Amino acid sequence: MFVESVVLAVTTATSTPSGSPTPVALLVAPLLAALVLMVCLRSGCWRRRSTLLLWPAAVCVVYGLVGVDAPAAARLVPGLISMAFVFAGLTQPPWRSLWLMVPAVPAFVVAWGGLEGSVLQRTAATAVMWVIVSELPARLITHLHEQRAELERLARTDPLTGVLNRRDLVCRLDTSSGRSTVSVIDVDGFKRFNDTHGHLAGDDLLRRLGGLLSTSLAGVGDVFRTGGDEFVVVLDEEESSARQRLEEVRRRWAAGEQVTLSIGIAPGGPEALRHADLDMYGDKRLRRAAEQVTETPPGSPHGRSTVDPSEAEGAPG
Repeated sequence: MFVESVVLAVTTATSTPSGSPTPVALLVAPLLAALVLMVCLRSGCWRRRSTLLLWPAAVCVVYGLVGVDAPAAARLVPGLISMAFVFAGLTQPPWRSLWLMVPAVPAFVVAWGGLEGSVLQRTAATAVMWVIVSELPARLITHLHEQRAELERLARTDPLTGVLNRRDLVCRLDTSSGRSTVSVIDVDGFKRFNDTHGHLAGDDLLRRLGGLLSTSLAGVGDVFRTGGDEFVVVLDEEESSARQRLEEVRRRWAAGEQVTLSIGIAPGGPEALRHADLDMYGDKRLRRAAEQVTETPPGSPHGRSTVDPSEAEGAPG
């Protein structure tokens, strides 16, 4: 855009008859463009998309200033405003480039001779072209960004449960500190459930578990499915709070499901996942032992199950 302003100034100078006074716009155009360039570079605002609209707006203003002093020179480069709209379409979201109509239309009218009938018709036709050359690339780029974001979301999401997959788990674990907690959650007897009720029922069960974890832990952590019936949760809170929260999840799950959950918890750190995995297997062994004790009839020695009556009949007396 700075180059365009310089080109406009040079065009004005070369189109000025010899001996005529230099138009004011010849001095204002590059100075205004240089001022906008300096402000954007010094403040770093050029990194924000919205402030990039200052560049094409400055070109439209400069074009209007040149049109006041040297309309013949402005008419030699009518494509400058069109280039400004193209730049806005390439850098701004849809509809934002229409703000350029505010400086562009007056500048074009002034440069081409005022509010005459032919000028108004030319301005209307040119404005339609400006909208086309700005909105088409803006909408295309926005659509491409949306498609890219959707592909990235699909690449990071488990297709069955809707939670995150293990792709981002390593990065998330690397950023976990001692104030965070890592948990491994496993469904008890999932293979037996699949064999009894079928794989479709098993998929539904995993979806329900993923939904429960996502809703229960929203805002306090991330949920990952690492494969099969195993989930990993990284919570942004200390271990004591995490245990209470996960026990509440286990209680809500047990209230409506046939299978139980084994949960392992460890403080965040380099070995957090391994420690949480070991803790989960310890929890699973304790729960199995408790279930065996509960299922053992009274009088059975050492917590062993009683012998089936059919087997006892064939045993020697």
